[in-house]
Amino acid sequence: MYITEEALSLGFSKKILVELSNDEPRATEPNNEVVAMAIRFADERIDAALRSRYRLPLTDVPTSLFLYAECLARYWLYGRRPETKMPDVVKENFKWAVGELEKIQTGKLHLGLATLINPAETAESAEENRDDLLPDSSEYEVRANTKLNTFGY
Repeated sequence: MYITEEALSLGFSKKILVELSNDEPRATEPNNEVVAMAIRFADERIDAALRSRYRLPLTDVPTSLFLYAECLARYWLYGRRPETKMPDVVKENFKWAVGELEKIQTGKLHLGLATLINPAETAESAEENRDDLLPDSSEYEVRANTKLNTFGY
């Protein structure tokens, strides 16, 4: 877990957290189940990015992952309320966090942890354990037919 409910509540006011998580109009406390779902969304999104590079679960969690988790969970909570306009800062922070996670996934940004996965080792373990820890190249090779010249028809 990269962020807790308490830490998420520090990111914005309790009133906003109650409004975003609780469907009761007179509620005074956040709905813990909804907040837990937002945290789970953030954790799974981060794990998906880290899975091809690091051994999970991480023993030491860098502070940057806490920031990414906060941005992702906050975006998910605002997404529950389509009738209200999502603040631009929430959208920008979400895009930033996703961009940083993509950099980690492709190897352009390193967390500074010693738990890197060797791609050959990952492929062997995936064959043995039948899990989805295959290296992600994030590149596609596309082959297309040669262009047909229809000039003059």
